[in-house]
Formats: sequence, C-alpha cells, structure tokens
Amino acid sequence: MKLKRGQKLCKNCNNTNGARAHVCKNCGHEFVAKTEGTKVGKTKRRKKLKKYTTVDNWKELVKGDRIKVVRGTGTYYVNDAGDKQYLADAGIYNVISSDDKGLTVYANDGGFGYIYMGPEEPSSTLPNVFRSPHKVLKVNIPERV
Repeated sequence: MKLKRGQKLCKNCNNTNGARAHVCKNCGHEFVAKTEGTKVGKTKRRKKLKKYTTVDNWKELVKGDRIKVVRGTGTYYVNDAGDKQYLADAGIYNVISSDDKGLTVYANDGGFGYIYMGPEEPSSTLPNVFRSPHKVLKVNIPERV
C-alpha cells in the first residue's frame, strides 16, 4: 500500500495516520522520531503575550505608557452624504501627560499630538465636525531600541 503525501504508517497496527501525529489514532502506539531515536512527545508551545490590552480607565495612564489609538475612532467630519470621515491618526504613541479631557502624546517619529477622551460634542467653530473620544489600547510589548 502506497501512502499519500502527509501520511505515515503505524508499524504496530498498519493503520494510516497524519504525518504530524505523535500517537496512532487506532492503537495508541507512540511514534519514534527519526533523528533522535526518542519517542515524540507533544511540543511545548510558548504562551503568546497579548500585544494590546483594553484600557478601562484612561485617567490611570501615566507618563511613559505606550498606547495604540484604534483607527475609526475619535474626532470626525460628517460629509454631505452623511458618512463619517475620521480625522485622528491611528498608531502607537507614548503618553506624556493627561488632563481632564485627554492625553498629550508623542510618536516615535517625533510628532506630538493630543488624544481627545472627553464626551462627544459638536465643534464650536466648524459645523460638521464632532469631537468624539478615541478608543485606546495599552501596548504590552517593550519599546524597541
């Protein structure tokens, strides 16, 4: 019997198994690795660190925290067709300080900005512009040097 690609044969019961199987699905026989001569155990997988966590209270962010501003949130313009066009730049920023309505931040490329986090309100100077809070996530990975 010729095996198809991605299959291997159990020497104990002659049943076909997947190429990456560690144990025969029919008889439970453990397969032996060709290179080491030891039994193949389940590989240990590293626990992945989540890159971002949600920020429940943005006022708890302190100087030096890294945040990600989510695209499609923040200040927006409503055009004649009624579609929202967001004016905020999404990306990763470093927190400098905070006040009662938002965060002062800077980007790694040297640009400074203000992330509005207050209540949604219409602009006092422009008719179709609305200030809306941004959605921010805290970055869990250390800064690259």
